[in-house]
Amino acid sequence: MYAYVDETGNTGNRIFDLDQPLFITAAMMTRANFDAVQKAAVTAIAKKAGVQELHANEMGIAKVEEIAGDLLKLAKVAQARFFLSRLEKRYLGATKVIDTYFDSGENLAVPWQAYSIRHLRLLLVFKVATYVLTDDIAHTVWDCLTAKKEGTSLARFIEGAKAMLARAHNLPDARSQQIVSEAMQWAIENPENFSFHTKNKALRFSHSPNHVAFSALVIGIDEASNTWKSPVREIVHDRQMELEETLRYHHEIVTNASDQVLHWPGDPPMSMRRVPGSVLRMVTNQPSPGLQVIDVILWLFKRTLTDHDIGPESARLLQQVFRRGKQNDLSFAGVGNQVKAAMQMINDAPLGDDQLEFGRNFVAKSEERRQAAMKAYGAEKARGQEAAD
Repeated sequence: MYAYVDETGNTGNRIFDLDQPLFITAAMMTRANFDAVQKAAVTAIAKKAGVQELHANEMGIAKVEEIAGDLLKLAKVAQARFFLSRLEKRYLGATKVIDTYFDSGENLAVPWQAYSIRHLRLLLVFKVATYVLTDDIAHTVWDCLTAKKEGTSLARFIEGAKAMLARAHNLPDARSQQIVSEAMQWAIENPENFSFHTKNKALRFSHSPNHVAFSALVIGIDEASNTWKSPVREIVHDRQMELEETLRYHHEIVTNASDQVLHWPGDPPMSMRRVPGSVLRMVTNQPSPGLQVIDVILWLFKRTLTDHDIGPESARLLQQVFRRGKQNDLSFAGVGNQVKAAMQMINDAPLGDDQLEFGRNFVAKSEERRQAAMKAYGAEKARGQEAAD
């Protein structure tokens, strides 16, 4: 199968641009090579609209509405599937704060379950984002992750931890206050145990909305491939010069990853390997019929997200996309609804005495391991300092 990918809202690592709060991606997937099979059809549709190529932003809603019915017919003929993704950049910033400071593998003061169990980690994201984070802190942490110089990155890391420590008392419950306060104090005292800086430019851009959205999109393409039982031959992506190296790096990693099934608490079993054997082709000047079609669909999808009107023919086209597609929503609203539903199921589930006892023992043992790990790290660090002196 073949996939055609477009995106909008690109600001690279400049995620706090108020004019571009969302990063949106879309993919159209077909069994056959759409560019080869449907070239003449797309050319005819463009001619009907009076343009050389389909670029919705240049055409405007009137011309898009004029050809939307033709694109709907074409999508049905091609039996196309779709993947749509919305990423709220403020939400991304909040998750990066949690990943930077609260990974229990690096911050030994964080209880294992608070970060490693998905729903507890997401609750931490929402609490910290609501009661602790400010725009200044979010900017500071983002500067830490994207700084070219290690010294700058270290200074921003400590600055961000101190600022969050000073605001931890704003959290609504004593347990959250304790977790955040102890985590920030340990981070300030032991920054050498955290991996927040990289000299590799491609890895620095791995924090960008482009890379995060591309990661989700590759999973969506892989799932469509499994549904069709058809391997992905080619992913055609509208070229992004600044991010091309990062996207190619990610594609190479996941296509060559182990197919071993991993089990993470709160997540379904999964393998890191995605779209094996596929080719990632970045397109610039050479027109791609598939990219032209997904350009129009992406533009219409963005209009619906930003409360702009679309016509009835365009609405029917999007309805087909929704019927034949999946959506990924990385936003406070979208993820919040998922967490709320999951926590409601957990809270409603009956708990027997054996399960309650298991939970109490688990938490007690987790606390023992946390305290022992911090003590051992402190002792090893002290011995290292004595040897250096």
